[in-house]
Amino acid sequence: MQQILVIAKQTFKEAVRNKILFIFIILGLITICGSVFMPVVGDGREKIKIVESMCFRSITFFGTLAAVLLSASSIPTDIENKVLSTVTAKPVQRINIIFGKILGFVYIIGVLLLIMGSVSYVLIRVTALKESSQGGRGLLAREKFDPVDLQIAGDSARKIGNVSWIGGGKEAAVWKFKGLYSKDKNDDLEIEANFLIEAKKKSIGKIPVKVKIINPSSARVLTESMEISRNKPLFFKLNSKSLDGSGELTVVVSPENPDDFLGIRSDSLRLFWGEKSFGCNYLKGLIVISTQFFLMVIIAVLGSTFLSLPVNILFCLFVFFCGNITDFMRDLSTVINIIETREHDHGVSAVMQKSNIFLIYLNHIIKKPILLLSYILPDFRYFSVGKYFIDGINIPGIKILMGFGYAVLYTLFCLPISFFVFKRKEIA
Repeated sequence: MQQILVIAKQTFKEAVRNKILFIFIILGLITICGSVFMPVVGDGREKIKIVESMCFRSITFFGTLAAVLLSASSIPTDIENKVLSTVTAKPVQRINIIFGKILGFVYIIGVLLLIMGSVSYVLIRVTALKESSQGGRGLLAREKFDPVDLQIAGDSARKIGNVSWIGGGKEAAVWKFKGLYSKDKNDDLEIEANFLIEAKKKSIGKIPVKVKIINPSSARVLTESMEISRNKPLFFKLNSKSLDGSGELTVVVSPENPDDFLGIRSDSLRLFWGEKSFGCNYLKGLIVISTQFFLMVIIAVLGSTFLSLPVNILFCLFVFFCGNITDFMRDLSTVINIIETREHDHGVSAVMQKSNIFLIYLNHIIKKPILLLSYILPDFRYFSVGKYFIDGINIPGIKILMGFGYAVLYTLFCLPISFFVFKRKEIA
């Protein structure tokens, strides 16, 4: 253990001496502080969203670069400078060198997160205080409730990728929510609907829909007609007293016009209710991001045991890039079918009648290799928290546990390979 701590301390001192860490911190702070000068269109909440988004994007971007460049260059640089040949000449196990390097990089990332995270928190708080004094909503950490079930009622609905298209007068989408209780909650329920639409006339950017909100316990039904615009979410509030002490709620949505189509995904309807502490939520966000940085360190150390420095940096950046587009890689069929929809004059209705054979074969040929690659490379969706703060959502505990568990599993896969390769690597 003493050997690991000595190597970790030396790794940290080396990063400080090279000034690389401070360069990333300074660049990150400049980007974070510059977010307050960005133009805003909308209410005060939009200003807070921009600041929160820029803060977390800056921390993620510069933290990832620091984790990659520092951990990817440490072992190759030590080999080139004959440092490791001197260390291995002493009774130091190579496995302790790997552990020491990783621990040293954890120190480095911790310093970066402490500085950039503290400045970001203060900046967000100051921005929220300023906007709240002008009538804004301030900082939000709402509890989000996902539907336990989504059903598509109707025989002619077609599923394209992960999107189900329902026609007016024929089908309806039914979401069921559970675990809702009005105890000690006096706030209104906020329902957000974010659908894809296909209007009869393409020049029209919105379609009318019918929304039914049903309380299964009391059989109470609230029916409203609304208009959904393209690329614009629909928000409406529901008084919590309408639950009547029940923990269940059913929401039914259907287009009103027969020639209109509504694109439904499992996350197209979300329900928000209740408030949590923003400070606690912010801390949870930093914990999730730090787990991502740790995973990038593990991958970079693995690459440094058998790749040259330039190749290892490119490898790590490639892994990070692909790990952030796994949704695109795993659901390529949705992208292909969107292209197919745009090729037809009548949009979704034409696709339902006849599909493009070339695009179907293209989907079958390239989907499996890309799908396999998406499962081999790490999935960084487990560590994405920026959207939680932009939408004002409290990060659930399961998000932290899933991110930590995923990082541990990937670490258990990468570390043995690193030990095996580095043990046989010729250093002298």
